[in-house]
Amino acid sequence: MKKILFTLFTITLLLTLSTSCQEDDPIVKDKGRLISATYHATYKTFTLTYSNGQTETVNAVIDNNTTPPTASATLDDGTEIYVKDSSQSGKATIGEKPDQDLNVVTQFVYDGMSQYYLWSNEVISKKPTANDKDPEEYFYKILNDTDTQHGWSWITDDVESLMAGFEGESTDAFGFQPQALYYDSSMSRIVGFVRYVYPNTPAEKAGIKRGEVITHANGNLITVSNYMIMYGANAKTTFTVLDQNFENPRDVEITPAKISTDPVLYSNIYEGEDFNGRKIGYLFYTNFYENYNESLFHAFTEFKSAGITDLVLDLRYNPGGGISAATYLASLIAPIEAVQKKEPFTILSFNEYLNKEYGDSRKYNLGEYNSTEYSNPINANINNGNLNLYVITTSSSASASELITFCLMPYMQVEHIGEKTSGKYTASQTIHAYNSFPDPNTKRIRAQRLYVESGL
Repeated sequence: MKKILFTLFTITLLLTLSTSCQEDDPIVKDKGRLISATYHATYKTFTLTYSNGQTETVNAVIDNNTTPPTASATLDDGTEIYVKDSSQSGKATIGEKPDQDLNVVTQFVYDGMSQYYLWSNEVISKKPTANDKDPEEYFYKILNDTDTQHGWSWITDDVESLMAGFEGESTDAFGFQPQALYYDSSMSRIVGFVRYVYPNTPAEKAGIKRGEVITHANGNLITVSNYMIMYGANAKTTFTVLDQNFENPRDVEITPAKISTDPVLYSNIYEGEDFNGRKIGYLFYTNFYENYNESLFHAFTEFKSAGITDLVLDLRYNPGGGISAATYLASLIAPIEAVQKKEPFTILSFNEYLNKEYGDSRKYNLGEYNSTEYSNPINANINNGNLNLYVITTSSSASASELITFCLMPYMQVEHIGEKTSGKYTASQTIHAYNSFPDPNTKRIRAQRLYVESGL
């Protein structure tokens, strides 16, 4: 078998760019770089924001010879600020007045990246033109090589599915998680190893089991061109399934459905003569979904009641998720004294402007949680200072999985078991479309960087 394939559930793209400020970048002495401009229709003015946090207000010039009338301003250094409709307040374009044929979604991509992206200073000089009519193509074109390689950011026009996915809700899903692998040296044929199956899903009801191998879909070999069908489809699908020894083929028909995927897939407590008097808690956790924090709380309540001495945290197939969920899980595991004192868990590093804009809100502390939604993690904390923690990982363990592994180390001994992790040191936030877009796209971009090393 060859290298594991990346599994893509949406159009994925990584926003990193490697150009520093050019001569045509808007620079204002002592104020830093001009990074955003906002138009106020009532006052016919622009508010300018610079990289050092300073703001400036300038008057707009209204051009009533266009429909609708436009608003613009030219700064002392020649930089132009522009909005297409002077009657609407909102974000303004920095740079030359755009061609009237400029794609509005492409402009949205540029606006979002130039303000929120971690490497925003590298995006400024890559303004879209009238030739950039395909937003997705433009998005790919301006990405950094490292970002493209890892696929950490993406753009999608399926907003509902994107947001549901962040909460463990999937549409047109089968309910099993495959691992796509090359089958032969030609690197064209693919097989899917079933990593796990969620309970009460079409896959479980159809008899799909962990460790089985999927070779065909609807009678066709699975290849690099059709393997994504294993991750979901909008129609009934017949898979050819083999056992773990690549024997006993059978056809399994599965009808996709909307499913909820609780990431606390399995937990148990092991004790007895075989464990030398130890009580070992085991947790298999598939994703960091904040809205399932209560599932974590209930699992750890059982661990606490049993008085476990060791915890095995299985993150082998966990690609990450919400930082709030990682903080909550860490608050269940870290020494209770650190949780009670609300010691730091992690601090996010944004671009220069957003670091100043967000200030202390970049900090996540142990013991802090949404008290209106979830139970206090202190009440299920299992560590009075003598807990043994073992974290199992693979190269598929990424982002928040790496975050919790590293960020617990200052407070306790963490034993790493398994493979080197992914090395995904970035977090992200979702940039939503402007309300005026007739065909809105949502962009998910790398706007933050975690204080995490590149893998274990």
